[in-house]
Amino acid sequence: MMTYKEINEFLTSFKPDSYNRSQIGHNKQLVISIYEYLYKLNISKENINILISNIAYLNKDNLNIPLFLELLSKSIGFMNSYELKDVINVVKEIHDLYFENAARISLEEYLHDTTDNRVRKLFLNRNNKYLVKDFTNNSIINYICDLKLAAAIVLDQKDYKEFITYIDNFEKNQDSYSPLIIFKTYNQIRKQLKEKTLLFWDIFFANEYVVAFNKHSIEITDIYKENIYNKKERKSSNISEPIQLDLFSNENELEEPSNVLEIKEDVKIFQLSTIYNSRDLPKFDKEKDLLMYYKKLLDNKDLMTLPKLKNQSNGAFLYDIN
Repeated sequence: MMTYKEINEFLTSFKPDSYNRSQIGHNKQLVISIYEYLYKLNISKENINILISNIAYLNKDNLNIPLFLELLSKSIGFMNSYELKDVINVVKEIHDLYFENAARISLEEYLHDTTDNRVRKLFLNRNNKYLVKDFTNNSIINYICDLKLAAAIVLDQKDYKEFITYIDNFEKNQDSYSPLIIFKTYNQIRKQLKEKTLLFWDIFFANEYVVAFNKHSIEITDIYKENIYNKKERKSSNISEPIQLDLFSNENELEEPSNVLEIKEDVKIFQLSTIYNSRDLPKFDKEKDLLMYYKKLLDNKDLMTLPKLKNQSNGAFLYDIN
């Protein structure tokens, strides 16, 4: 928990009056709540300041704040490889996929809930089914076109049709949807994707992958013991950075948020990038087989794990994914 001194130190450098009433930054209490949430995740004060300066300009009226924070906090690992503004913009676009059908829970409820309950409340409906996603937004048309092209290059006609049908008509095919199997297919084609398109689908499919384990009561942190960050050459989309105009000060200064974030700390929430930075996933064709594999693996934690799938003991495969 942050002390009053730490909160006051932050507020001396943050100016809520620099933002209009519809923006996150104008609501001082909201900003403090977000700061405290990020602080509890073991993110450095310097990085929290950079993050808040970049999300403060977002319009809170068209944001499900808990949904956005959930996606953003699990996407921090990508900020070592992509421009910060790109990660935030992509997180907002993925937030919009879920926005229409995601539950509206209060920020206070979200902040005091468990990790598993947050996932269930935000990404599963009351019947414990996966949310219907809205892929009709014009802002993601290019992402979808690039995904379809990559799928067409790599997959045969049958696999292509099965993979893309959940993008073209998710609601109609909702009952057969298996994020674990879809993720396996996505792994085959993701090397064909580049820049923000790769970032967008990496976050989306990894999040659905995590939700699937949560739905079946398997904790993702039992599978991945620690976050694995992959430092690569930083990618940029060459889009101009967001600039916040101070409408309320006498100087009318332009505040230009930093667009660089280096994550070195051990963030206390599972990072979606860890999935892609780990070893290859076990190869199963059916969801039930993959779930059974992980459940048996977790039931036999004392068994020695192997770097590759080589044998089985009493039906339990041994595999080291870290």
